[in-house]
Amino acid sequence: MFNNDVYFDLLDWLDTCQHVTPLNFLKRLQKSYGLSGCLYVDAAYSTSGLFVHRHYHSFAPSAEKSITLLGQPILSNVLAQLIRAIEPVDMEDLSQRDKDCMVLRNKLRDLHLPARAVSYPLLSHDGRGAIFAIAHDLPLEEWRDFRRNFDRDLHRLAGKYHAGLIKTLDNDGRDPARKLTRREQETLRWTAAGKSYWETSIILGISERTVRYFMANARLKLDAVSNTQAVAKAVWQGLIPPDLRE
Repeated sequence: MFNNDVYFDLLDWLDTCQHVTPLNFLKRLQKSYGLSGCLYVDAAYSTSGLFVHRHYHSFAPSAEKSITLLGQPILSNVLAQLIRAIEPVDMEDLSQRDKDCMVLRNKLRDLHLPARAVSYPLLSHDGRGAIFAIAHDLPLEEWRDFRRNFDRDLHRLAGKYHAGLIKTLDNDGRDPARKLTRREQETLRWTAAGKSYWETSIILGISERTVRYFMANARLKLDAVSNTQAVAKAVWQGLIPPDLRE
């Protein structure tokens, strides 16, 4: 079906291309292996919920719309399981994991989505996890042969792509979360400890208005919509200094 040149061409492209945009690789991979689409998600999960750090996909708008119809919280719960998996998860086996996975698998069959898919788990930074999923419309037996022949290469390419995104987007100084000031970190710390704005202002010796200002800045830099989400992201990313933690 394919030869090794497909794999090595993509690997060399990732190694040598100086401006790899996230969608460029997904589209190249999709075309090279005849896939129906690719999905990449880097996220953190805790009892507070799933917090997506970034995600990209190459599916058509119709497929994207169908996926959004799957609904919450089942979609987030299943995604969290895929992120925490220790080996690839085939959608054929999804229903065996738990009730949410079974419900999601049944819904997938009722929608106009690719018949086959597999999710490859990837280790991420700052307490996060990631997945790289591919979809195909092959008959079941051909899909099994496809995975047997190309799982290793696809997982390797996914890991290379994932590492490149982390190096480019997280470690080049453009991530504003890395620029939290000391006061913003302290404010996050006391907010995490359950202190009110007023209590934090007394502890830090600043006005309540200033505390609100620091928290607003922290939420913006962490791309968080609430104080709870900001605190969770700061902890996951190691942005609250250890000497400030209880």
